[in-house]
This record gives sequence, C-alpha cells and structure tokens, in this order.
Amino acid sequence: MKRAITPDLFLKEFTVDISKNPAYVRELLEKAYIEQEADDVEYLMIAIFRFELFLEDITESICKLMNETWHFQHENIASMFQKVKSPRTIECLYNAALTQFEYLEYDEAFALAVKCIWALGDINTLESRKKLMQLTQSENEIIKENATKQLNRSYN
Repeated sequence: MKRAITPDLFLKEFTVDISKNPAYVRELLEKAYIEQEADDVEYLMIAIFRFELFLEDITESICKLMNETWHFQHENIASMFQKVKSPRTIECLYNAALTQFEYLEYDEAFALAVKCIWALGDINTLESRKKLMQLTQSENEIIKENATKQLNRSYN
C-alpha cells in the first residue's frame, strides 16, 4: 500500500513550485505525451486536481492527451476542462464526446461524453453552443438528451 503524500511534501520533492509555474507542468505533460507514459499522465492529473492547477496555460497540452488511447484519464481531463471553461477546449471536448474509447466500452451511461457536454455547457460561448447543437443530432440518446439539457439551461 502506498503512503499518502502531503501537499507540502509533494512540493518539497519538486525543484519547482508547480503551483506557480504552469510552464513546468506543461513541460511534464508534453514529456508524458511524447513518451506515452500513462502513469505520468495519471500522476499529473492528480497533482492538477490536488493543487487546483486549472490553468488555461496547460489546456493545449492536455487537449493533445484527450485524443490519445494509451491512457485512462479522459474523464478527469473533461472534468478539468469544465473547471477551466476555456474556449480553447471546445473542439477537443466535442471530439471526445463522440469518441468511444475501448476501455470505456462497458460504460452504458457514456460518462465521458456527458462530462464533455457539461463542460461545453459551462463554457457557454456561441461556439460551444454550436457544438452542443450538433450533439443534439446524435443517434445516441444519452448524448442527445444531455446536449439538449445544456442548451436549455439557464445561465445566471
């Protein structure tokens, strides 16, 4: 059983304060992408959530990961994008909503697609709403229903 690491110890182990250096996080993400290191992607996503590094500066690197089949962090990426609410992630989220990754074939609730749709709804730009409108045309009832709900949502 692995022991839990405290945020202070985690930061101490790094030579760079990741909470103040998105370039370092982006560099680690790029390295994990190039080397196709699924474990590194998982650890980085844990760090991103633990230290609330929901930064637009790293969305491009993470978007590249969203299309890859060699890791299992797609739902976490969608959740991160929902927090960032960046228009840069719209196309990435739309494509992921329509992708059926092999490791998620068992998921009859289409959780990844639903998370992507919610993120598109939270971005709430003309472009994200256009993508939601396209998703309402899906043959998949869950995708269609959730996209419709997001389009009908009241934004206060």
